[in-house]
Amino acid sequence: MFTKEEFDKAVAGYVAGAQKIINENYATNYTILTPPTLVVIIGKRFVKISRKEEHGSSAFAFIDSTNGDILKPASWKAPAKHARGNVFDADFGLYRTTPYGPEYLK
Repeated sequence: MFTKEEFDKAVAGYVAGAQKIINENYATNYTILTPPTLVVIIGKRFVKISRKEEHGSSAFAFIDSTNGDILKPASWKAPAKHARGNVFDADFGLYRTTPYGPEYLK
């Protein structure tokens, strides 16, 4: 099991790494646009990572607070079923994260 401090540190590492991926993508491909920012929204079971843009927001990822699994959004309010990584991995689960969220399953 893990403590709240360990979980918060892992989530912060994931969000910082995902923001870096987004910023690099925008610096390379969308140089005249402002990159979106990631916002953490804490729920009862899931932590929602929201992608806030100039004209709205979208769900970027969900993190299960019981085990640290990173889930792709199925909608604004709900995650998809299968984990795409874990925030407690060595790279905070970023190996399967794109500028648009967790990868699809292959």
